[in-house]
Amino acid sequence: MWVARSAEQATHGQLVGIGGAFIRGGVARNLGFRLFPAFWGQGYAQEIIRAAVSAAREVRGDLPLTAYLLEGNTRSQRTTERAGLRLVWRGPDAGNPDPQAVRLLYADQDLSPALLKALMDD
Repeated sequence: MWVARSAEQATHGQLVGIGGAFIRGGVARNLGFRLFPAFWGQGYAQEIIRAAVSAAREVRGDLPLTAYLLEGNTRSQRTTERAGLRLVWRGPDAGNPDPQAVRLLYADQDLSPALLKALMDD
């Protein structure tokens, strides 16, 4: 994961958020990002995800790319879909204090049932 800082003159050096791709459960590269709301809609998420996808393909490119999102987070869904991932699983968000929360799993390829189980049990 990386720290993202603004390069814009008005906000130069300010912390924008974090993002990157980490190995999840030894079986996938999970893409993720979190931005401060003041920086939403300015292209930072796309920039972070492009860099993360590139890095993930260079290092352990054999692993599928995944992203975990909460249903209703349409900004993250659009960013993830622009990165070439598609919805492969939808279900309850285990461990979430909100029993109505729904977890979405996106991936850049089909995932076997065993791999899906490993990812969802992690």
